[in-house]
Amino acid sequence: MNPVTSILKKGLLASVLVVGMILPASANDLSHFQKRFSILRDQNGKLIAIRDRSIALNFKVRPYLEMVKNQMIEEQALLAEKGNYDAQIIDLLREDLDESFTNSAERERQEKIVLASLKEVGKLDVDKIFQNPTMNEVVSLYENKMSDVLLKLDPSLIAVTNDPTHFYKKNVTYQVVKWGLDFARKRLSQIPMLNTASYIMVQVEKLITERRMFHQNMLLHYLEIFKPEELGLTKEEVDLVWSSIYESRIAWFNFFESDAAKSNWKKYGINKFYANFRMASQVLRDNQTTYSSLDERMNFAFQKVTLNGESVAINLFDKEGMFFNKPAVAYNFNRPTVVARKRVVLSLAQLGLSFVPLSAYLKDTASNFIKSFYEKQRLTEGALYGYLEANNQKDDQVRLVKQYMNPFETSLL
Repeated sequence: MNPVTSILKKGLLASVLVVGMILPASANDLSHFQKRFSILRDQNGKLIAIRDRSIALNFKVRPYLEMVKNQMIEEQALLAEKGNYDAQIIDLLREDLDESFTNSAERERQEKIVLASLKEVGKLDVDKIFQNPTMNEVVSLYENKMSDVLLKLDPSLIAVTNDPTHFYKKNVTYQVVKWGLDFARKRLSQIPMLNTASYIMVQVEKLITERRMFHQNMLLHYLEIFKPEELGLTKEEVDLVWSSIYESRIAWFNFFESDAAKSNWKKYGINKFYANFRMASQVLRDNQTTYSSLDERMNFAFQKVTLNGESVAINLFDKEGMFFNKPAVAYNFNRPTVVARKRVVLSLAQLGLSFVPLSAYLKDTASNFIKSFYEKQRLTEGALYGYLEANNQKDDQVRLVKQYMNPFETSLL
């Protein structure tokens, strides 16, 4: 590219960037918001909470068991096929990734561990594991205890505006996981059953509790794009909803941050939101030359761009993965199943990792590598789902739900 063309390209990208940051995506369908969210007020009309009607209160482990079982069977079939399975997995892990990182040797080591983990999954007797009576008993008792806790928590509440410490005081589901893991170690002597049951209990708790953040991010899209009065709220009430959302994300041990939220309740959320928005905009500025065009700022967290000739939505909050500085590709409009496939592979590798003969330190490092590609990204994509929903992009919504991989989301569509 000659210098003049390069300057013109950079100038065009900069101008598009500024427009994209100022003008978010146009969305004018509020029917989905009104159907999904319930605004709760006291007898005096004061806002007290927002409930998401689509978050089911009942809880069964069976949908997750079926999902994992089917994924294992399908991956075992792929492993058994003739062909270069290893190369296909490596290509998938490197999908849309730049090569600008410095520690390629470490990345290659982690990729080999992912492959070894998947091959351990290939060795498992799936039917024997999932039909084992003792394992099913352990999972059933875990399900009962988790159900009791969830009924007390009311997981459909995604914002509570009249209590600055509501969510901070409610971080209790991990206690059920601790009980379940201890119980499984006492009852299951065979390693395949114990490791699988332990994996299931940890992941189920994550998926159940993560629903709140996914739906909160969906709500954040509506709060950003629509005027408060269009949502049936006042500006002051929107500020309180923001505060509750960000208060819910304070770690249980971070009591200093909890105190900060409580002392500045009216402005805590809006300050957090716009600090995050500015951070995301800076990420976009820093990476603008990576893309051949910046097409639309979808909302505070997502930008539509053209990358390698394809239309994709990039995640301005989360990187692609460990060792990579580029924003994650959240959704590929040209190849809408590629992200889902990568996440199935990585989640199965997380299960298989428990069977690989490695030290605890190396397993922890590998686990962090695997999770870095999808754990946080999936939840931020709630805001992308909100965009697709508000713009009536039904087919893309369906595909995004598949790559979210949460079988407890029974009423998203």
